[in-house]
Amino acid sequence: MRGARPLQGVRVVELAGLAPAPFCGMVLADFGAQVVRVDRPGSPGDPSPLARGKRSLVVNLKLPQGPAVMRRLCALADVVLEPFRPGVMEKLQLGPETLLRENPKLIYARLSGFGQSGRFFQVAGHDINYLALSGVLSRIGRSGENPQPPMNLLADFGGGSLMCALGIMMALFERTRSGKGQIIDASMVEGTAYLSSFLWKTQLTGLWDQPRGQNMLDGGAPFYTTYKTADGGFMAVGAIEQKFYELLVKGLGGALGYLLGAIDWAHLELGRLLGTEFQVMFFFSSLVLTLCFIIHLCSIPEAPLRDTAKDTPPRQAPQDPASSSDRMYEYGSIEKVKNSYVNPELALQGGKTKNPPAEQTQRTMTIKSLLRALMSMPAHYRCLCISHLIGWTAFLSNMLFFTDFMGQIVYHGDPYSAHNSTEFLIYQRGVEVGCWGLCINSVFSSLYSYFQKALVPYVGLKGLYFMGYLLFGLGTGFIGLFPNVYSTLVMCTSFGVMSSTLYTVPFNLIAMYHREEQEEQRQQAQGGGLDSSRRGQGLDCAALTCMVQLAQILVGGGLGFLVNVVGSVVVVVITASAAALIGCCFVALFVRYID
Repeated sequence: MRGARPLQGVRVVELAGLAPAPFCGMVLADFGAQVVRVDRPGSPGDPSPLARGKRSLVVNLKLPQGPAVMRRLCALADVVLEPFRPGVMEKLQLGPETLLRENPKLIYARLSGFGQSGRFFQVAGHDINYLALSGVLSRIGRSGENPQPPMNLLADFGGGSLMCALGIMMALFERTRSGKGQIIDASMVEGTAYLSSFLWKTQLTGLWDQPRGQNMLDGGAPFYTTYKTADGGFMAVGAIEQKFYELLVKGLGGALGYLLGAIDWAHLELGRLLGTEFQVMFFFSSLVLTLCFIIHLCSIPEAPLRDTAKDTPPRQAPQDPASSSDRMYEYGSIEKVKNSYVNPELALQGGKTKNPPAEQTQRTMTIKSLLRALMSMPAHYRCLCISHLIGWTAFLSNMLFFTDFMGQIVYHGDPYSAHNSTEFLIYQRGVEVGCWGLCINSVFSSLYSYFQKALVPYVGLKGLYFMGYLLFGLGTGFIGLFPNVYSTLVMCTSFGVMSSTLYTVPFNLIAMYHREEQEEQRQQAQGGGLDSSRRGQGLDCAALTCMVQLAQILVGGGLGFLVNVVGSVVVVVITASAAALIGCCFVALFVRYID
């Protein structure tokens, strides 16, 4: 933390116990509290791993003078942390009533498994027992296997230590207003049940309504689980949000396609059965396309389109705006509203609409209005489309001819020689290795998509956009000037950075542009003005996507001419590098970013 620690000067007396109480005391000490741990005689001499920042004192509470020493300590303390079973401190005349009578400002925290009352308050227990009684253990583990506790982190340290520390912090804050201490009854069972509130509440939303191990966040989804890697480790995959899930699937699909091209099918049984490698690849392409088509038809039932404004009555807005907002959005969604009538702003106004009904209904789209919308595109939208066009031109210039570049330039093969010649076989080998490079590109594109979310707070969308173009431009330029097998494969990672950038950053900028325009329209409506010119986000996203097809036309019509003029396919990667570096300048100087 920066500045003074918040618990500086707070004095804590911690009675030595098992792990939860010492961890709670360590948390308080880490944030500045002066913690004195009271040990029993005969305690181990080795320092406890949870004794960081504490001082210790040995007191025999069974001797007559022991409780007197404790009372003197507690008279000067702000907090007492006691981890014993109910009744132990009362027998020693050190219960909360006694100590609070001597020090009315004392906060007496009692941390136990089952609390100070109830059916099990005198029963011994451990983390697994607290998990079981809270109901959480029944939800942890793989489907078809026994419930598996997550070590002793959840009940002991989460529901016990941290919840007790939170209670102490709130009691200290309350004492600044009342000037009085209080008793904190921290039960690990109740704390664990409280931590699992999200789990139980979301059963109604469908997030946790399946048996253990079959829900999205407990290992039941292939996009939120762990996978074993070739080096014996594990990789954690968590692609919950739609855009990250799409990037993951696209990356895996691209990797599969390039992997099929990297395998030498001519020496395998399937290749001999189908005749040529091209027939094998077309066979797999048809198989995957048919499978995906069947899955697409059967996965989501199609609902008939209807006017929900006429069929669905408006929901009654709750009195509490905060609770209304909580119910509107699903977990992992961004403003995903289930019922378009639920609007927090309308709820605050008692359901009165701010804009006329005509303003909320989209006019029929015609070819004329479509062309008018495209021609009247604001300058910053147009600059974004141009930068997207430059990026895709650079990317496709390299990707469409990359395997040919590997076969001719890196491996020095000849695609025009006889098919049984050494030069042609070398060229084929280069093409296969080029497919491995494209596979590396797809895999790294998926991985980089996860890192983007962590990089945005540091470099922003402008930094991500510029970095994607720059790395791709430098990478392609390097392999064009210094063609080498290993360095080229390493530089294929820069292709993945560019791919991920093109699929994410421009569309994030489009969303930010529209969010800004909606805010301006809202302010105009509040000020009495009315702006009827509203751009559709789908139209702008479609215009941005069309830059891919336009780039294909430019690459298809221009690169062949350049290769014929230069006489070498090395011009392919040099052109890609030059276009990407030009794009660097364009995204830095002309594209508009919103802080």
